[in-house]
Amino acid sequence: MPVYKGVGLDADDQLRRAVITQLICHFELDFARVERPFHIRFKDYFAPELEALMSMQTDGLLTLSDSGIHVTPAGRLLIRNICMVFDRYLAQKSQRPFSKVI
Repeated sequence: MPVYKGVGLDADDQLRRAVITQLICHFELDFARVERPFHIRFKDYFAPELEALMSMQTDGLLTLSDSGIHVTPAGRLLIRNICMVFDRYLAQKSQRPFSKVI
């Protein structure tokens, strides 16, 4: 039955969902608001992702601080690209059923 079909989320999936949701809905992310409920240190857990965001900061799409991420007005136009950095499954997908970003 379709009711029983679904995908189980592990703790990492739930954490990444919270990060992406916060960014795409509010255009900012306070590290502490994610660290407390998920019992992580954001900068350690997401070190590769933060490194990838550095080029976006250089391009003026966002600002990284010790306490969080703030998406600039220019970055709001490319918020999907910013959020894609946190999608661990994206690299595994060979064929995308969704629309491509510019």
